[in-house]
Amino acid sequence: MNFKTVISLFLVIFVSFVYCDGAELLFHKKIVEGPVVGKELPIQFIIYNVGSESAYDISFIDNDFSNAEFEFVSGSSEGKWETLAPNSQIQTNLTVIPKKSGIYSLTSTVLNYRKTQTSSEFTVSSAASYSGMYVESQSDYDKRTSLLVKEWITFFILCAGAIALPYSISTYYKKNYENGIKKQN
Repeated sequence: MNFKTVISLFLVIFVSFVYCDGAELLFHKKIVEGPVVGKELPIQFIIYNVGSESAYDISFIDNDFSNAEFEFVSGSSEGKWETLAPNSQIQTNLTVIPKKSGIYSLTSTVLNYRKTQTSSEFTVSSAASYSGMYVESQSDYDKRTSLLVKEWITFFILCAGAIALPYSISTYYKKNYENGIKKQN
């Protein structure tokens, strides 16, 4: 997570603690690693109860990864819980494998819950949405993360040349000249 995300999450939680009465849930959908074709892509769904009371009948369904362009590996893209205590969290994971590269639009995952056990109406919250996700091809990923051996060898040869030439000239003059005058043999 970058600094702005951490600060904004902290501010949201702080404001929720100060002004919140009853159950209040924050929902976060997190793509853990950069998506690459043929590699496992872990996705975390985290629900925080920042309210002062328990939340009831919590459920969500995420349809972003249910199409034929992703292979299901483990976990679930939906969740259902009876209660979530105040100041606690629930986490569920989903792992998929992208089958082809490209840009995929992602939607907000909707969370439904009741603030009290007797309430008949559901409160709706959604996870912050990524507008799109770029799935990188395996060859592009390998180029981006390779060791760049040829470039490093070229760099060291050029550095050695830049150091060796002045050093050899300096050594030659120290050996053959004294105080700017050529030494007599």
